[in-house]
Amino acid sequence: MDRTQQIKDAHPWLSYDEAVKVILYHHQGLMWIQNLEREKLARSMEAFTKLLRSKTMKALKPFVGYVLGVYYSGVDRYGNQIEVSKESFEKRWHKAREILLTSK
Repeated sequence: MDRTQQIKDAHPWLSYDEAVKVILYHHQGLMWIQNLEREKLARSMEAFTKLLRSKTMKALKPFVGYVLGVYYSGVDRYGNQIEVSKESFEKRWHKAREILLTSK
Protein backbone atom coordinates (compact mmCIF):
# COMPACT_ATOMS: atom_id res chain seq x y z
CA MET A 1 0.00 0.00 0.00
CA ASP A 2 1.39 3.41 -0.87
CA ARG A 3 1.90 6.23 1.62
CA THR A 4 -1.00 8.30 0.33
CA GLN A 5 -3.41 5.40 0.79
CA GLN A 6 -2.06 4.66 4.28
CA ILE A 7 -2.66 8.25 5.32
CA LYS A 8 -6.12 8.29 3.68
CA ASP A 9 -7.06 5.07 5.47
CA ALA A 10 -6.02 6.52 8.82
CA HIS A 11 -7.59 9.93 8.11
CA PRO A 12 -10.49 9.60 5.65
CA TRP A 13 -11.42 13.25 6.25
CA LEU A 14 -8.37 14.25 4.16
CA SER A 15 -8.81 14.42 0.40
CA TYR A 16 -6.24 12.64 -1.77
CA ASP A 17 -4.96 16.05 -2.87
CA GLU A 18 -4.44 17.09 0.75
CA ALA A 19 -2.72 13.81 1.65
CA VAL A 20 -0.35 14.16 -1.31
CA LYS A 21 0.47 17.76 -0.38
CA VAL A 22 1.26 16.71 3.18
CA ILE A 23 3.59 13.99 1.90
CA LEU A 24 5.22 16.38 -0.56
CA TYR A 25 5.79 18.89 2.24
CA HIS A 26 7.92 16.35 4.09
CA HIS A 27 9.71 15.13 0.96
CA GLN A 28 10.67 18.69 -0.03
CA GLY A 29 12.25 19.36 3.33
CA LEU A 30 14.17 16.11 3.30
CA MET A 31 15.51 16.79 -0.17
CA TRP A 32 16.13 20.54 -0.03
CA ILE A 33 16.91 21.19 3.65
CA GLN A 34 18.31 17.94 4.99
CA ASN A 35 19.82 16.74 1.70
CA LEU A 36 19.08 13.08 2.50
CA GLU A 37 20.27 10.30 0.27
CA ARG A 38 17.86 7.75 -1.19
CA GLU A 39 18.01 5.14 1.61
CA LYS A 40 17.69 7.63 4.44
CA LEU A 41 14.99 9.49 2.51
CA ALA A 42 12.89 6.34 2.19
CA ARG A 43 13.25 5.54 5.91
CA SER A 44 12.30 9.07 6.88
CA MET A 45 9.26 9.03 4.61
CA GLU A 46 8.13 5.75 6.21
CA ALA A 47 8.60 7.20 9.70
CA PHE A 48 6.68 10.34 8.69
CA THR A 49 3.80 8.26 7.33
CA LYS A 50 3.72 6.22 10.54
CA LEU A 51 3.69 9.44 12.61
CA LEU A 52 0.78 10.87 10.60
CA ARG A 53 -1.17 7.64 10.93
CA SER A 54 -0.68 7.69 14.72
CA LYS A 55 -2.09 11.20 15.16
CA THR A 56 -5.74 11.86 15.93
CA MET A 57 -7.77 14.11 13.67
CA LYS A 58 -7.73 16.79 16.38
CA ALA A 59 -3.92 16.65 16.58
CA LEU A 60 -3.38 16.53 12.82
CA LYS A 61 -5.76 19.32 11.76
CA PRO A 62 -3.52 22.27 12.85
CA PHE A 63 -0.60 20.79 10.92
CA VAL A 64 -2.64 20.13 7.78
CA GLY A 65 -4.18 23.59 8.05
CA TYR A 66 -0.74 25.20 8.21
CA VAL A 67 0.70 23.13 5.37
CA LEU A 68 -2.25 23.80 3.06
CA GLY A 69 -2.87 27.38 4.19
CA VAL A 70 0.58 28.87 4.70
CA TYR A 71 3.28 26.48 3.50
CA TYR A 72 1.82 26.15 0.00
CA SER A 73 -0.16 29.38 -0.35
CA GLY A 74 2.71 31.85 -0.26
CA VAL A 75 0.86 34.21 2.09
CA ASP A 76 1.02 34.60 5.84
CA ARG A 77 -1.97 34.62 8.19
CA TYR A 78 -2.44 38.35 7.50
CA GLY A 79 -2.58 37.87 3.73
CA ASN A 80 0.89 39.29 3.08
CA GLN A 81 2.95 37.65 0.34
CA ILE A 82 5.67 35.45 1.82
CA GLU A 83 9.13 36.10 0.51
CA VAL A 84 10.36 33.25 -1.65
CA SER A 85 13.85 32.53 -0.43
CA LYS A 86 15.77 29.64 1.03
CA GLU A 87 15.36 31.12 4.51
CA SER A 88 11.60 31.65 4.24
CA PHE A 89 11.11 28.15 2.81
CA GLU A 90 13.10 26.59 5.65
CA LYS A 91 11.24 28.68 8.22
CA ARG A 92 7.83 27.55 6.89
CA TRP A 93 8.99 23.92 6.70
CA HIS A 94 10.31 23.93 10.28
CA LYS A 95 7.19 25.69 11.58
CA ALA A 96 4.99 22.98 10.06
CA ARG A 97 7.22 20.31 11.60
CA GLU A 98 7.00 22.02 14.99
CA ILE A 99 3.19 22.11 14.77
CA LEU A 100 3.08 18.41 13.90
CA LEU A 101 5.47 17.28 16.60
CA THR A 102 3.87 19.32 19.39
CA SER A 103 0.21 18.61 18.56
CA LYS A 104 -1.56 16.11 20.79
